[in-house]
Amino acid sequence: MQPHLSALRMEARLLPESPGVYFWRDGDDEVLYIGKAVNLRARVSSYFSTASHDRRTRDLLSRARSIQYELTSTELEALFRESALIKREQPPFNRLLRASRKPFFLKFDGARQDPFMEVSRTQDDSASLYFGPFRTGRGVRETMAFLHAVLPLRKCTAAAPRCRPCIYYQMHTCAAPALDEVHRRRHQDAIGQLFEMLDGRTDRVTEWLERKRDRLSENLLFERAAEVQERLDSLKAIERQHAILEAAMQCRCVVIRQSDEAAGNNRMLLVAHGHVLSVRNGIESDPSEVVRWVRAHNAVIGAVEHQQSELDAASVLERWIVCNRKNVRWVAIPPDASEEDLSDRIRFVLGDALERTRPTANARR
Repeated sequence: MQPHLSALRMEARLLPESPGVYFWRDGDDEVLYIGKAVNLRARVSSYFSTASHDRRTRDLLSRARSIQYELTSTELEALFRESALIKREQPPFNRLLRASRKPFFLKFDGARQDPFMEVSRTQDDSASLYFGPFRTGRGVRETMAFLHAVLPLRKCTAAAPRCRPCIYYQMHTCAAPALDEVHRRRHQDAIGQLFEMLDGRTDRVTEWLERKRDRLSENLLFERAAEVQERLDSLKAIERQHAILEAAMQCRCVVIRQSDEAAGNNRMLLVAHGHVLSVRNGIESDPSEVVRWVRAHNAVIGAVEHQQSELDAASVLERWIVCNRKNVRWVAIPPDASEEDLSDRIRFVLGDALERTRPTANARR
């Protein structure tokens, strides 16, 4: 055994059993690796057992000479801090989160009479329409494929298309807008439905797909009905993902209710710009108290330091919410939310907590 490992094991045993960020450093005090943990002592100590069957961990331990840490109030704050520090320090043993990511957008060129969907990394054309953001190229490509499959949008990207009925037109997946005005109006209607979908108003598009599925089932076209149902399921998954991203990037803050009876975690989190600004232990039964709590942080929300891009911070929040979706309920707070709107949003995020604390008829007598 290398002699320095005994000292590292001792350092690991002295770490607190709390959430935070840890740093493996070499003899020159350079950061080798940054990680996050719900329990710092348990996570860092696990490296010594992992080293027996993982070469990368062995290499890390052979170069490491000290362990440092930062405590955080929650696992989510540790995730935010880890993401920001990795981008700043660029540790050689970290492979993920090193590069700041630019979002993807779906663009409709305002200079075209019959615009088609294309992918853009910027929003620098004021005459065009953009929808997003999308965190990954794969996500935006899957969304494009889905939209082209369910709406008869223009498929041809030629500058001056020779529009003749093609296989897409025959399959009713392209309105062929260059044929005549009737087809152009049909294409514009399809774009209107698409705007509703990408603007977050997916209820009408969902109803449209459900009606299409039901018609196919009534006509005994069960395979095609199953395909439409798969698209409905995909739409709901895309809607959930983009709702979190857009809320975190464009809204003022996000209020989260975290309820995990098994772990004893019942609390409210106030999150903005990649920071957990405040934590209220327990679930407040009075919405007005939570509203005052949010309002009390107005100045902090506006002045908080951005440690990473809004997309990177939003991506961290999205992953955490998805991983904890059974135990969390969240709502975005827009910058211009009125008192009534804010109260309604807080009631939503409290949800069944209000029902559990509401007195019964017998209790009120």
